[in-house]
Amino acid sequence: MSKHPLLCFLFFLSFSQLLLSSSSSFSNSTKICSHAQSLALLKLKNSFSIKNSYSEYFKHYHLPNYPKTEYWKEGSDCCSWDGVTCDLVTGHVIELDLSCSWLSGTIHSNSTLFLFPNLRSLNLAFNNFSGSSVSDGFGRFSSLTHLNLSYSSFSGRISPEISHLSSLVSLDLSWNVGAEFALDGFDSLVQNLTKLQKLHLRGVSISSVFPNSLLNRSSLISLDLSSCRLHGKFPDHDIHLLKLQLLYLVENYYLSGNFPRFSENNSLIDLVLQSTNFSGELRTSMGNLKSLQTLDLSHCQFSGSIPASLGNLKSLQALDLSYCQFSGSMLL
Repeated sequence: MSKHPLLCFLFFLSFSQLLLSSSSSFSNSTKICSHAQSLALLKLKNSFSIKNSYSEYFKHYHLPNYPKTEYWKEGSDCCSWDGVTCDLVTGHVIELDLSCSWLSGTIHSNSTLFLFPNLRSLNLAFNNFSGSSVSDGFGRFSSLTHLNLSYSSFSGRISPEISHLSSLVSLDLSWNVGAEFALDGFDSLVQNLTKLQKLHLRGVSISSVFPNSLLNRSSLISLDLSSCRLHGKFPDHDIHLLKLQLLYLVENYYLSGNFPRFSENNSLIDLVLQSTNFSGELRTSMGNLKSLQTLDLSHCQFSGSIPASLGNLKSLQALDLSYCQFSGSMLL
């Protein structure tokens, strides 16, 4: 009788090891990258040279950076490669983060980059893709929720296909100074991308009036349309974007309007209107911006006295009212 517990224990141990082995084998088989995906990634790697074009920027802002694709080796599981994330069940590549990877070269319309239809997140920020455009190929990523092409020297017309990425939550094309939207291209983007929480287009030429419909995007958290050649008048109605935390409209010299009106239960942290044509007196309702930490109205056309309600902004850390036409003193 004394042997039975021992036999049961040995049987249980053996059975557990068998299950563990089977589970591990199954997990590995589902995670392994297909040959087609590996080949496409290696071709993508070989289409670029390695050159650290942003070394001083990386150093100044302490950004982690290294040539990720140099560690991609043929014959190994591409799902384990730096910057590559796969779906654990299907093995499909669903995220590609090649930001700060020292890549230099042109992304052509037939690039193998566009052979990953299951991508949900694509980050190519801080590389040098001079001569590349935001082409129709980017519109093929129908499942994409995050797209970051900032600081990567894209230029030319931005394909209207990008407005078909209806699942996008975050779009950042900042500081691709040579890039521009086609006529009505930005309006289409605003109308179709209804889930956006982050929209950063600093330095991209929009060359249109500020679209009123953008202020109906209740999901917006961060909006940066600085240096976008916006013109016309900023909407003068109450802004009910309760989640909006950052609003940057810097250096849109021909964009006019009064001080924006935000509802009382707002979440605004940064409001930067520097070097725009905003004018008029500051509203006493600006005291409702209880979470505001940065307010920059410098080089605008604001005038009149500074309302005492500015003193209600207890969270304020940075204030710049220089080169306006204010009168009187400021009591905080």
